[in-house]
Amino acid sequence: MGVTKTDSLFVSYGLFEYDGRLRELIKVSKYIGDKFIYITRANSTESRISKNHCTFSNNTIFKYFLFIIYVLIKAFKMKEIDLLFIDNRRSIIPGIFIYLIKKPNNIIYDSRELYLFKEMNNLFGKIGSVFECYFIKKSNIIISANKYRAKIMTEIYNLKKPPLVFKNIRKLEYNNKKITEKFKSKYKKLLLKDKIKIVSTSGCLLERNTVNLVSAMKKLNDDKYDLFLVGNCPKKDKEKINEIVNKNNLKNIYFINKLNNNELKYFIRRCNIGVVSYHKKNLNNKYCASGKIYEYLNENLPVVTTENIPLKIICNKYKIGVSDDEFINGIKQVSKNYRYFKKNVKIFSDKINIEKNNKNLAIEIIKNLN
Repeated sequence: MGVTKTDSLFVSYGLFEYDGRLRELIKVSKYIGDKFIYITRANSTESRISKNHCTFSNNTIFKYFLFIIYVLIKAFKMKEIDLLFIDNRRSIIPGIFIYLIKKPNNIIYDSRELYLFKEMNNLFGKIGSVFECYFIKKSNIIISANKYRAKIMTEIYNLKKPPLVFKNIRKLEYNNKKITEKFKSKYKKLLLKDKIKIVSTSGCLLERNTVNLVSAMKKLNDDKYDLFLVGNCPKKDKEKINEIVNKNNLKNIYFINKLNNNELKYFIRRCNIGVVSYHKKNLNNKYCASGKIYEYLNENLPVVTTENIPLKIICNKYKIGVSDDEFINGIKQVSKNYRYFKKNVKIFSDKINIEKNNKNLAIEIIKNLN
């Protein structure tokens, strides 16, 4: 299927070990051609997928600036760039320099988020929107994460043709199955309890409605339910959550630091209900394009989600969970009818074809290459 004739460059500021969409986009690029050089962030050089995968691992306060320099050095060493594939907004600045100097024949931009100028509440966000608008105009292929965002982008940016849609269909995978014995010992006390284990991988983030989720636990029996908040916990957010926990003497809330792919897969698989939560204060979240929901479903977990349109539609259409902004009724419904939802999740997950999703995008990209 590959069509690239000379070296092509894929650039992402995403952290390879944690970024599921990034990993799938790299798989997509392999269908397009075998001439790609990949530049991503990574915690370790052991994460490299090939000799063409260049990993940037600096973690100083200057890491973004140094990333830009790193990308430009790699790019300018390339004799010619036939295709430039830019993943997400933070990769745009080096992308602009490469566009101006190397003049690639084709530019692909994955606009996985819908960050609009008028909805940005800080200067850096607004500046980023200006750069993104410029880069979108220079790209001949644009990718969006769902049909709702694609429609909005077409109207706002006055695009001649709508962005290609690439859903966040993905699953967690072990890259080392032997390591699961270590996790078994680590989580034995937490995960072997005979309780309904609810997991949210949004950590303590207040913008992900964690207050509502934790507050729902006040109305659920401590002896029957446990809630695991997995992921980032900014200090102020955690203080607010702890305030609710302490005030209500909740004994069934657990904080788990952000987990890598291996550990997250192990942990989620041993839970019972996955929570997918987004606010509706801006279009990016209102029309969310959740990859988390597919991670849960591929581990056979029914879900409880907020009532955002894309989440509500998938829950209602396939009966794989319940949408409920307050969570309490959703958790009760899924718990009460667990076998029913579990059966529907199995039917749905068996039909999920990640490779087909990737291949379809590659086909559409090839059709639109100059």
